Amino acid sequence: MFKTISAIAVIAILSGCSETKRNGNFELKGTLSNSNGETIYLEKLINPQPVTVDSTVVDEKGNFEFRNYTPNIGFYRIKLNQQNFAMLVLDSNDKVKVTANIKDLGNTYKVEGSPETALFVEYNEITKKKNIQMDSLNQAFQAIVQTIKMDSLKMDSLSDIFEKPFNSIMDTYNASMGEKILKNSDKYASMIAIQGMEPDKYSEVYKKLDEGLSKKFPSDKGVKIFHDVVNKMLATTIGQEAPEIVLPTPDDKELALSSFKGKIVLVDFWASWCGPCRKEMPNVVKAYAKYKDKGFEIYGVSLDQDKARWVEAIAKDGITWPQVSDLKYWDSYAAKLYAVEGIPYTVLLDKEGKIIAKNLRGAELEKAIEKAIAGK
Repeated sequence: MFKTISAIAVIAILSGCSETKRNGNFELKGTLSNSNGETIYLEKLINPQPVTVDSTVVDEKGNFEFRNYTPNIGFYRIKLNQQNFAMLVLDSNDKVKVTANIKDLGNTYKVEGSPETALFVEYNEITKKKNIQMDSLNQAFQAIVQTIKMDSLKMDSLSDIFEKPFNSIMDTYNASMGEKILKNSDKYASMIAIQGMEPDKYSEVYKKLDEGLSKKFPSDKGVKIFHDVVNKMLATTIGQEAPEIVLPTPDDKELALSSFKGKIVLVDFWASWCGPCRKEMPNVVKAYAKYKDKGFEIYGVSLDQDKARWVEAIAKDGITWPQVSDLKYWDSYAAKLYAVEGIPYTVLLDKEGKIIAKNLRGAELEKAIEKAIAGK
């Protein structure tokens, strides 16, 4: 069960919202075909809602110019309405010219004079290619499901068959994105492109982008937030020592994760209100029963708010391993420390407390535990 927006996605809309009077350097104008005197708006993307910073009327020849605002570096859009807009990445010295069909701004616009926007469009084209491939794969999957009577075993088998092409598409996509980001590691638009890339696989890309942006935009709010998020994510990549967690148990006694050093430990993030967590719990119970006497322990971290419901779920699901929670929902300090974006979420630690695997479920979880216990 995932939060509605990722930490890095938030960064993309968190740059400062201060307005600047027009100076002599910045220009944003262009020509829109099929126009008829419409009013268009320039918006800055600010969490939680875009903020209108300027507006203008398209003249009888389709020309327009925004005259009253100079941007700080950030993400913007030219908008006719909520469904019809074109994304821009603007800075204070840009001299930008936009051409588009006003009936479909997002799919027809072309931009001159904004290197950041040009890069954003290139990133977007890579994503579009991936999405087309994913749509085709999903259509093929659904076609088989609809024509054959599927039981759970057949569905699992079919999922296994489609897993390889799915991974191939994603690997190609991430490789293309990673290569382009490394070539543009000081570009603001790259903050959008990197979201969704796994820090464990692409830690060097995150590091290079963080270094480049921090050097070029040291005072920018969005870059500072990105820096903090990247540091937290990289602190919990595979091979790193697991950050310490100290939280109260249901009987209000403080319990430290580090107290289990010397054992293979599964840090299990879950909550009583999380349907997928409760569905997965029998697999975790089974793994605990199988390995608890072989040097294995589980440190359960609940993202609950209601203590009574948390305790009730522990009893109902047959959970017998240690449990902790600060009862702060997604504000749980442990969830933030481990950059948890969705639950159920697991982190497997070796006997020295180093992270050796993440986000394991079902059979994969048992295999990883078995391998860790054997010291392989």
